[in-house]
Amino acid sequence: MSWIQNLYNNRNRFKQAIMGKRVVFHHVPKCAGTSVSRALRLRYFLSEESIAAPGTAAVMERQHGPLDFSRLEDFNRIRTFRVELLHYLMWKDIYFIGGHVPFNSKAYDQFQGYKLITVLRDPVERFISEYFYNFQRDHQSRIELDFESYLDSPLGQRNALKFCEYFCGDTKLVIDEPARLVERAKANLKHFAVIGFTDDMERFEADVRRELGVRVSFGVQNKRTTSDKKVSEIVTPELRKKVEEMCRFDQEIYEHAKQACLN
Repeated sequence: MSWIQNLYNNRNRFKQAIMGKRVVFHHVPKCAGTSVSRALRLRYFLSEESIAAPGTAAVMERQHGPLDFSRLEDFNRIRTFRVELLHYLMWKDIYFIGGHVPFNSKAYDQFQGYKLITVLRDPVERFISEYFYNFQRDHQSRIELDFESYLDSPLGQRNALKFCEYFCGDTKLVIDEPARLVERAKANLKHFAVIGFTDDMERFEADVRRELGVRVSFGVQNKRTTSDKKVSEIVTPELRKKVEEMCRFDQEIYEHAKQACLN
């Protein structure tokens, strides 16, 4: 047997010795995920894939023509594509998979050798940050509406359920019963090896090192470009109270996760 054939036959053993444990990073938008993803991609550079939001959107539009991802029907098309792509990459035995992709119950059931990790942020702060990041930005998640109109829009209502969306485990999102999504999300978060929080990234970094057996360091990226003063002028106390009400289901998931991690 040639040394090349021997190397090929033992490639999985070599990969595991070099790279550590397999991991999926579920990157919830505006939850410090860019720095986490970049650090882990560098650490797993021999076997890593990203489920990139711009790339998957571009592929979907090439296949189906112009899509409006603010519409639930079009959104579920790209959601299904990303969920199925995650399952395929796990089947391919990619060691690090990360991106804006929700938890996939069927993929997890089949490939439980993967460690699942994520980072959560206060839902109200996350919601506000996502709006200002996407407002009149030239990409697939562009928001044209002013903040008050956005709160009353179907897109704004859906984005207030971001944790429900990411962790409910459903391939297609149905938001008619958010309380059901909350309970499913709570149950699915039990499968995660590490859940971090943006207000304690040092602990998250230490937990990731312990669970994955790799050394990584997470920096800070994608800081908000809109000034705090401008945000406070737009997000009045009355509108903020409305956001809190909209985010109450995500808040329940967030508090449940925090309590579980403290115990």
